[in-house]
Amino acid sequence: MFDSRSYEVRQKISIGNKYRIYEGNTAILESAQKKLRLKEDFRFTDPETGAERFRVTADSILDITAAYDIVDSQTDERVGAVKREAISFFKHEYSLFGPDGDKVATIREDSVPMAIARRFITTLIPFSYEIVSVDGTTIGEAKGAFSLRDRYSIDLSGDDVDPRLVVVGMIVADAIEEN
Repeated sequence: MFDSRSYEVRQKISIGNKYRIYEGNTAILESAQKKLRLKEDFRFTDPETGAERFRVTADSILDITAAYDIVDSQTDERVGAVKREAISFFKHEYSLFGPDGDKVATIREDSVPMAIARRFITTLIPFSYEIVSVDGTTIGEAKGAFSLRDRYSIDLSGDDVDPRLVVVGMIVADAIEEN
């Protein structure tokens, strides 16, 4: 699990946010956002056994200021955190933080005109994000495909950032934004 640099995420048709994550043709994780919670709570499980693999919890009640801590449920090790940038209404932007709390990358939407079109004209335009290291180098991308529910690929280049942090962080951002 998390041995490659390419992943596919498919949102399931259901009430609430449910996702299935693929590495190649193999489902590696399923996720569900717990509803009716004061603080956001996501669980990522093994699709075959149902064993919890990752848990994500918000550090505050207010969505706009929350950081979402990502923990490996098997080792209880902190993978990192994802936090929405407060100025990201027109162009979504999320910071990724490593296990030590240092910023390691940013997930940012492709362009302001496309972001505005997605929000105000039609939600049918697939989203597109670039993943950028702290030095400004593009280290990956997440690109949506036209579908009734979210379906997107996450492609990473190099070994700059833990792929678990990017993939889980991207799903958290998608669920928060309700893309």
